[in-house]
Amino acid sequence: MKSLNVLKLLLLFFTLVSASSLSYGQYKGPGVTDKTYTVKEVLDNASRLDRSDALVKVQGFIVNQINADTYEFKDKTGAIKVEIDRKRLPNKPFDDKTELILIGEVDNDIFEPVEIEVKEVLFVDPDNKTVK
Repeated sequence: MKSLNVLKLLLLFFTLVSASSLSYGQYKGPGVTDKTYTVKEVLDNASRLDRSDALVKVQGFIVNQINADTYEFKDKTGAIKVEIDRKRLPNKPFDDKTELILIGEVDNDIFEPVEIEVKEVLFVDPDNKTVK
């Protein structure tokens, strides 16, 4: 009889835990928001974006490699430094004419220029759809 009550309690507990986890099933990607920022927007809001640890998405071109993991990224509104670890670089080669989407965190240090620490690099195909 006691084991039946314990079994009922465990079943109730797992049901409640399962139901509570279902209520959070709306997550749809790295930073939840699907907004694509311009470089100008990132630079203008760098302090807020850095404090929030939000992921930002920018679309444009890597136009220059500064050192082993730092690059210059440009869109139609400006340029910003991006840091991409080797493990995050795509296997497919790209150049300064390859349009990319970068997803990462804004790093705004007082005595350093604003940069984006890239978590993911996506290719943009001619139909403006992202390709990993």
